[in-house]
Amino acid sequence: MVNDLGQEITALCHQLRSAEFGPESPNVSAGPEIGTSIFELYLSIQEFVNMSSNLADSKSMNVRAYYKWFEPAIDKWLDLSKLKAYNRVKAAMDCTRVCSGDKIVKHSTSSIDVNACFYQMKEFWKQLCWPDIIGAYNLIMKLLDGICGASTFYAQLVQQKLKDTGYYESTGPYKTTDEMCVAMNDLEFVRRHLTLLPEELNLESILDSIELKENTGRWREAAYLVIDTATCQLETEILLIISRIGVKMRTALKKAIFHLAWSPDSLPTCDALLPLQEYLDNHLLALNSALIPRNFERVLYSIWEYVLEEISLQTEGNTVEKTYNFYERLYEALDNLVDFFYADGKGLPVDLLTGDLFQAIRIRLSYFKSDTEQLIILYYHDRLHEQLNVESTEYGVLNVRAYYHHDSLCIEILNARDVIPLDPNGFSDPFVIVELIPKSLFPIVTEQQTNVQKKTLNPLFDECFEFSVTLDQCKNENAMIVFTVMDHDVLTANDFAGEAFLSLRNIPGVNQCNSENFHGLKNIELPLMHQKNKNHPILQTLESRQWDKMAQDFVKKQKPRLAST
Repeated sequence: MVNDLGQEITALCHQLRSAEFGPESPNVSAGPEIGTSIFELYLSIQEFVNMSSNLADSKSMNVRAYYKWFEPAIDKWLDLSKLKAYNRVKAAMDCTRVCSGDKIVKHSTSSIDVNACFYQMKEFWKQLCWPDIIGAYNLIMKLLDGICGASTFYAQLVQQKLKDTGYYESTGPYKTTDEMCVAMNDLEFVRRHLTLLPEELNLESILDSIELKENTGRWREAAYLVIDTATCQLETEILLIISRIGVKMRTALKKAIFHLAWSPDSLPTCDALLPLQEYLDNHLLALNSALIPRNFERVLYSIWEYVLEEISLQTEGNTVEKTYNFYERLYEALDNLVDFFYADGKGLPVDLLTGDLFQAIRIRLSYFKSDTEQLIILYYHDRLHEQLNVESTEYGVLNVRAYYHHDSLCIEILNARDVIPLDPNGFSDPFVIVELIPKSLFPIVTEQQTNVQKKTLNPLFDECFEFSVTLDQCKNENAMIVFTVMDHDVLTANDFAGEAFLSLRNIPGVNQCNSENFHGLKNIELPLMHQKNKNHPILQTLESRQWDKMAQDFVKKQKPRLAST
């Protein structure tokens, strides 16, 4: 029986292995009657074996191994089915036409024909009902290769047809076209059917049986790699089509967002947003009616990213003309646009809208719309957070004690160890500056400092400082101590060795501690730190405020504290 398939199919199989299918796929000249008759014989014997299963001696019947007789023929049939699938795909594209109707999205007959072809291949597998589950692996891999390969071939043809319409060369304003929507929907229809293959082909039962015997997951990985590669390729082709939508919309989006950003302060944000929302509404309504939901969601997210990028561009170049109100408007507009794209649950989910890009822009706008004093406080809070989580002691450790007693803040600088060497002799001459921040909370409190300890990396200070401040000042959530360790130089400027931060809210005497004896308090070990983020967004925001003396002075003070590479 097998020999009847002849040398032509063998030659076609070799041709399949060596060919890279493009718009011209190999023709199949072998008649279907040979494969059909073999398959009918297989089904007849299969039915006979199933009917004889109730006989007493059925297990000893040689015919129960009938499927082994057909294995070479089935193997070659699967090779042939791949060739035929490619031809069916090509034929479907050659005679495709758009399906139209009031209640259906835009798609073409080609996607219907392609999925029908795959349905026949899947039905063949189900009727085959290969008895040897483990032995079925190689056969089902060929079937998967045929379906998935034909799917990616279809995607290539769809893209080529869209290119031929000039879709990717057009430079005019955006317009929703049937060709674009049909291409996206056709690809998604086929992609969706690929994701159902494991369930429809009962793939898991085969893989489970193999893994019980082989105890390895490489068979599963290989099978799903074929499916995942094809589905990812189809999605990539869809996203390529969608990428042109944002490009063509960009000029209009830029104009509408410029209007939003530079409208007079007297114009409410919701009114300044109207041109952008009206433009989006006009096109999104057409896209929503023409695209299947998954594709519409992809398009919506792509447009959302372009909108965010344009808003981000408006934040660049922090000039005097861009007031706090300018950034406040953009900040408020972000929230309004999230609501617009969410559309009461009919648009994008909130967690997708408020992803990393959104959060980065939102944080940047929150910095730009804040005054300098607020930003300095935010910066110190960020440093305090780092202090609480730092594990490295690469810059040394400072030991202190702090408590509030008899209307006075007492700070003891005890010692430090492993201070970094900053002098040519391999040592440092360290001293500690103690400062209460923010200055707005402690306007008349001056910083104090310890004596200089000569030629040591483990200085012993044992000094106590008192600051006349109120309990309410210390309870403020922004109140903290900055400890700055410096290396004293005689002829040049002192060198920065490290800094540490301590919140005043949590020290004894402030945090409801009623102890009268503070001398038994444990030391607080504070790892010294350098600022390792040379592009810290708050420092960058402050540095851009060239007209603001407070901002420039703060940045100048912080620059020596940046970690050297």
